[in-house]
Amino acid sequence: MKLFSRMRLSAGRYLDRSLSSPLFSWRDILKMYLPIVGDQVFISVIGLLNTSMVSASGQDSVAAMSLANPLSWMIFAVFDAVSAGATVIIAQYYGKRDIDGTRRAAGQVVVANFVVSAFTCLLTVLLAEGLLRLLYGEIGEAVITKARDYIIGVGISLLFHSFYLSAFSVLRGIGNSSLCLVLSVIINLTHLGFSVLFINVLRLDIVGTALSLIAARILGGGCAMYSVMRKKAAFRITFSDIFRPNRKVLGSVFRIGLPFTMERVFAHGGTILVQTFLVSFGEAAVAANAIANSAFSLISMAPNAVATLAITVVGQAIGAKDSALARRYGKSMVRMSVVASLFSIAVFLPMMPWVLDLFQAPKSTVSLIWQLMMIALFAMPFFWGNSGVLPGVLRAAGDCTFPSTVSLVVMWVVRVGVAYLICFPLSLGVYGIWISMVLEWAVRTVIFRLRFRSDVWTHKKSFAR
Repeated sequence: MKLFSRMRLSAGRYLDRSLSSPLFSWRDILKMYLPIVGDQVFISVIGLLNTSMVSASGQDSVAAMSLANPLSWMIFAVFDAVSAGATVIIAQYYGKRDIDGTRRAAGQVVVANFVVSAFTCLLTVLLAEGLLRLLYGEIGEAVITKARDYIIGVGISLLFHSFYLSAFSVLRGIGNSSLCLVLSVIINLTHLGFSVLFINVLRLDIVGTALSLIAARILGGGCAMYSVMRKKAAFRITFSDIFRPNRKVLGSVFRIGLPFTMERVFAHGGTILVQTFLVSFGEAAVAANAIANSAFSLISMAPNAVATLAITVVGQAIGAKDSALARRYGKSMVRMSVVASLFSIAVFLPMMPWVLDLFQAPKSTVSLIWQLMMIALFAMPFFWGNSGVLPGVLRAAGDCTFPSTVSLVVMWVVRVGVAYLICFPLSLGVYGIWISMVLEWAVRTVIFRLRFRSDVWTHKKSFAR
């Protein structure tokens, strides 16, 4: 017992030195971090269950989902980027302890997200079928029709999802990750419940998936806005905050969000291009790559959550005008991501045989799946933290254009260009895609470490003025 007490005391001292400050205690940090991890785990599990229900509707539906997903991911990338920009603004105002400014900024976040959602919804509904025929013209008519219906449903759901993401941005900016987890549980369980009703009971096939998404986002958007507008809320937005335009705040949101949006959109485009390399390697390589990616996404959830946390923590330090603390927390977030990576590998690696069974991995590809994953898992503790966390740290301080530009250039040069060279001239096939991914992490690590060590990013102007 004495040994256990000493170990707990030593761990507490270490966490105090690493994570505690006048802004946060280490317990505050963990209270923000754990719900973010829980949110990602919950979303992944619900996603797997929904995919299994759609697959029961037939191969046309599975093919339609596979065609529609890259386009829907690109659409969501726009909202992720705008939401990240909004979180930075909220975190800086809140770190400054300017509650009125935080509230006004939160209201403008709602406006910004709704404007983007309305524009994106219109484009999605008008261009869905044309884009699908342009990209996949040789696919059967039934598949194109189903994929179109799903994408249009995604576009319509964005109108309601914008309110959900606005509330999420506000809550994460002020560090209330627990309520974010509650909202995530509500919207995802609703999505699952309506999916069972529309797909399994009413047999509406892929249209049922789209309808369940719309229904879940209507409820989720309503609950999210209620959580930040109710009178007894710890932090409350009023209608006057939403309907009173603030050009400075809106400009700041888009100033951060626009470079990040372009980065995410073109990154997804590059990912789609790399996926086309797989076709020439055969069906086994395509299946192994898809399953390895899905399995790796489970392991990467915990370190990814640190990247989300870093925006809130560093953003509030910048808002408090404490660049030394922002730098200290930047280093701590990278170390935390490394620990999270090692922990995830230790937990999930023994579970991989069961996970591969869940993904129904063909026995002929299991060996290849393991080999691909080992390439990423070996490099993950060395490069993932700096590569994935530091861009968020820089953005939280207002250094927006640099990380987006670097990420885009490195992605296209290394992830796409070097991948082609390794896959084809060097004849490494599907291994080349994973090796190039690790090389991309390494190059990003070097560049972002150099930027972080400089004083350039700490001298960017705070948005909370």
